[in-house]
Amino acid sequence: MQAGLGDRPSRLWLFAVSPIGRYGLAVLSTLVAAAFQALLEHLIYPTPFLMFFGAVMLSGWWGGWGPALISIAISMAGSSFISLPPIGSLELRHGNVFSLAIFVVVCLCMTRLNVMLRRTSAERAALLLRERVARREVEAERARLHDLFMHAPAFISLLQGPDHVYILSNPLDSAALGHRELLGRPLREAVPEAERQGVVALLDRVYATGKVVVANEMPLSLTQSDGSVRKFFLNFVYQPTRDTSGRIDGIVAFGFDVTAFVHAREQEAALAAELKRGEERYRTFVSQSTEGIFRAEMTQPLSTRLPRDEQLELMLRHMYVAESNDAMARMYGFTHAAELMGTALEGLLVREASRNTGYLRAFIQSGYRLENAESHQVDRHGHLKVFLNNLVGIIEAERLIGIWGTQRDVTEQRRAEEELKHAEANARFLAEASAVLASSLDDYEATLRNVARLAVPALADWSLVDVAQADGSFKRVEVAFAAPEDAEVAREMRRFGIAPEGNTEHPATRALLRREPVLIENLTPEIIRARAHTEEHVWVLLATHAHSLLSVPLVARGRVFGVISFLLSRSKRNYTATERALLEELARRMALSMENARLYQEARAAILLRDEFLSVASHELKTPLTPLSLKLQMLAREARRQPESPLRRFVEDYVAIGSKQVKKLSELVSDLLDVSRIAGGRLRVEFEEVDLGSLVREVVARHEPEAARVGSSLVLDAEESLVGCWDRLRLEQVITNLVDNAIKYGAGTPVHVHLHADTGQVHLDVRDEGIGIAPEYQSRIFDRFARAVSERHYGGLGLGLYITHTIVAAMGGSIRVESTPGQGATFRVVLPIRPPDVASSPHPMLS
Repeated sequence: MQAGLGDRPSRLWLFAVSPIGRYGLAVLSTLVAAAFQALLEHLIYPTPFLMFFGAVMLSGWWGGWGPALISIAISMAGSSFISLPPIGSLELRHGNVFSLAIFVVVCLCMTRLNVMLRRTSAERAALLLRERVARREVEAERARLHDLFMHAPAFISLLQGPDHVYILSNPLDSAALGHRELLGRPLREAVPEAERQGVVALLDRVYATGKVVVANEMPLSLTQSDGSVRKFFLNFVYQPTRDTSGRIDGIVAFGFDVTAFVHAREQEAALAAELKRGEERYRTFVSQSTEGIFRAEMTQPLSTRLPRDEQLELMLRHMYVAESNDAMARMYGFTHAAELMGTALEGLLVREASRNTGYLRAFIQSGYRLENAESHQVDRHGHLKVFLNNLVGIIEAERLIGIWGTQRDVTEQRRAEEELKHAEANARFLAEASAVLASSLDDYEATLRNVARLAVPALADWSLVDVAQADGSFKRVEVAFAAPEDAEVAREMRRFGIAPEGNTEHPATRALLRREPVLIENLTPEIIRARAHTEEHVWVLLATHAHSLLSVPLVARGRVFGVISFLLSRSKRNYTATERALLEELARRMALSMENARLYQEARAAILLRDEFLSVASHELKTPLTPLSLKLQMLAREARRQPESPLRRFVEDYVAIGSKQVKKLSELVSDLLDVSRIAGGRLRVEFEEVDLGSLVREVVARHEPEAARVGSSLVLDAEESLVGCWDRLRLEQVITNLVDNAIKYGAGTPVHVHLHADTGQVHLDVRDEGIGIAPEYQSRIFDRFARAVSERHYGGLGLGLYITHTIVAAMGGSIRVESTPGQGATFRVVLPIRPPDVASSPHPMLS
């Protein structure tokens, strides 16, 4: 048997076609034939070779010549032994030889025919096998080609015939064409827009000429399924297909969508143009920028793994300016950027400035990025500059290649800030000095000493104050010093003040005589020797180690009060015009303070003299008023005794007017006397048990005639008995002043007096309905000589409310006013029923 095509051969088949199997089959088939020949001998006689022919045929057909010859040989022996006489013997007789020869010839011919047949069958089977394999390969290739077409990342279509009928369109091609019905339809019908865009003409040329057409980035607009039009850019290959006779029967079209590529290239071109414009703008910006823009490089890359201090040192030594703009070059005193190229970093930075190494160290610590870092550098002329830097390190493979950075010159800004700080410090100092100067007008020498100490060590290491005395001499009132170890020298310095009769070139003396500051910026020993009074004075000045001096006269309103001198000994700075202006202002304020103190003392003496005069004058004025009042009273009684006299009416009128004026004058004198007592601290209150209700009713009753005369009425609302501890006479004076005011300024309207007690206090309210008090006067109505109305219309000295306020305060109470212009005024007095700390002894009231 033979294995089927494509089937895996069995082990029996493999054994049967092996040499052993073929020869074994020959021997076995021949032995089987011999057995059958022997069994059927009597039936098939006289055909001794009949069965052996079948064995030889089988052996030759299956095994070929070798097994066939073995089978022939065995068959000859078997037939001689079985069928040819003598039976059972291998002896050959003359007649048997011919039969065997014929048997052999027949077997050989038969074997040849079998072998030929077998070879022919084998060749035929091989041809059939190859045909089947080739057919399978063709089908597989066709399937692979179709799969390739259907999944290829390109537009593929097969068109047949001169009308270009679609026989294939892969998914990409169908999608690009809007998933139309394409197969079996001509291109002109299926895609009508293709003819308008020249595609059909290209296909016709390919079909007619057989030449391949290649189109790159061909624009093609195709209608989609939703009706929209989509524009493609395609790379096309139109290639003809041929039949078996070589004639063109169709076209295969390959299209590659390069729309994204075209758009990307257009964007790239646009970006390149924009980049070029940006670069041009950048170049313009860099060249016109007022900020320095630079790139610094290392002569050799710097490992970022090195210790920070080592990196810092290498950066200073091996980094240089590789690129910069003109603005940066100008910051260093150059004209063009080319002049700055190649300058080492250590040639620009001031190594001694800790800020510089600090900002570079911070640059390393922050990961080679830094913003608004301040550095101190020098330009080509040696001038110190202050820059604000922004730095970004260029790192490659953990190595610092260079730095991109910008810097801004803030030298003037920092200088202005320093000047502002200096000015603010000066302003604070002057404010503190002014506060000290204003603290006392009594002991101006102590004030000057405090100011001199205030200047040390802020403005000086030594501060000396010399003040003019009444006899024309000068006294050194203060020697302030900064270092405690200079105490002994300071004691010696007190001995050498201003001596107009001494060396006139002595700085303090010269400032006094010329009335202008004397500034010695660099005070040398030679200058000291030339301007000191004596050799001992020289020694003392040298002991201060002063190297700068400023003496300023204390002048105010044309008068010279002294000189203040400032020395620098331990400070590294020298006095300049800036410090001169400040200390001149300090001296001016000190002189004004001394002048104010002088004026204050003179004013105080004048006030004391005035108060003494008022006291004396009040007593002197009050002395004749008493007998004058008695004489008027006697005259009134005498007139009443002569009722028939024609002069009685005139006399009584004149006596009434005179009594009124005497009373008014007496009250004014009493007020002046009280003011004098208040100013001198001599006003006294005598506390005693007083029934305030009875006192108020008595005062109101006394003023009813006056109120009726001006058209007013007095309305009293008071408790029957309200006893407390007060000064009866002074309290009567308070009530009288308030009621007088209400009648005076509320003429023609009712005056209300209300008295009541409440939790240990009494409340006395006096209200009128007159002209009222304007708001701007209410805060100072209780001041001495204060007036809220014109004295031409109402008269008075403006002392009544001042005295009232003082008396109420002396008894531990308070008084306030509430008023609306045009609606009257209310004065509210609150008194404790029993003031604290009340003693039986007189209580002094100080102003």
